[in-house]
Amino acid sequence: MTKKYPGLETRQTLRTEAEKLVVSLSPEQLTAQPTEILLHELLVHKIELEMQNEELRRAQTAIEEARDRFVDLYEFAPVGYITITRDGLISEINLTGASLLKMDRTKLLMRRFSQFVAVPDKDRWYRLFLNLMTIATADKQAFDLQMLHPDGAVFYARLDCLRNNPANAEPALRVTLTDVSKSKQIEQELRIAATAFESQQGIWVTDTHGVILKVNRAFTKITGFSAEEALGQTPSLLISDRHDQAFYAALWHSLKTIGTWQGELWNRRKNGEVYPAWTSITAVYNDDDLAIYYVGMQNDISQLTFNP
Repeated sequence: MTKKYPGLETRQTLRTEAEKLVVSLSPEQLTAQPTEILLHELLVHKIELEMQNEELRRAQTAIEEARDRFVDLYEFAPVGYITITRDGLISEINLTGASLLKMDRTKLLMRRFSQFVAVPDKDRWYRLFLNLMTIATADKQAFDLQMLHPDGAVFYARLDCLRNNPANAEPALRVTLTDVSKSKQIEQELRIAATAFESQQGIWVTDTHGVILKVNRAFTKITGFSAEEALGQTPSLLISDRHDQAFYAALWHSLKTIGTWQGELWNRRKNGEVYPAWTSITAVYNDDDLAIYYVGMQNDISQLTFNP
């Protein structure tokens, strides 16, 4: 078995290519003088060296481009990359991470990461960090923490952590840091909205064509229609004969022009009973200021209204 040396095939290829370039200058083997053969070999070798230099330049350019791509991916990634030593110090951080912590990178290096953890979560962070750095096999862990900006403002962050165990160095913790404050706010608003939705008021949500998409329990209690019966219908299933077409035309005109309507509306329950409801309807707009939903709310005021 022939032993292969690194780069040998490349050298042979370059040699062949170099010889092709000077083939017209090759001396006749039978009549060539030693000096002619030597000059020919020197010329081939010179061209071969030039081709090697060109190959090296192309390889160097490729390495530099790859390095630049890596730097861009690392520095400007959508998440912060942080390396934390076993002593809890920040040893590396990318530009995104420094931006999330709102501090110059040079001032963050060798600073304790715990300084940026809000007081309510400090003890939890210490326990998690100790667990990740001391257990025999540390799997990747993800958790949320309340963190601090230098001005004391609190933000919520998602941390994905994995211990790195280099062969000839102390273990360190690799962390990706993501600001999840907006999603936390949305979650809170959704919980509030869900609580408000199941209020004592009858609530229904329709699309822009008036098709009912969602109702709450109070709606079914007031009207007698179950959610299954109401979904896919329009609020016209509640219409009584107390209002004429002009009334409903004025209602829709108000919704289309100012995005809201409020007033007393006589509705009909599933059992046919007519009842007065104080009703408000509001348009919900998207980022382009176009109505996408209508939310209606009604209070049954039959016990407060004298009906001769």
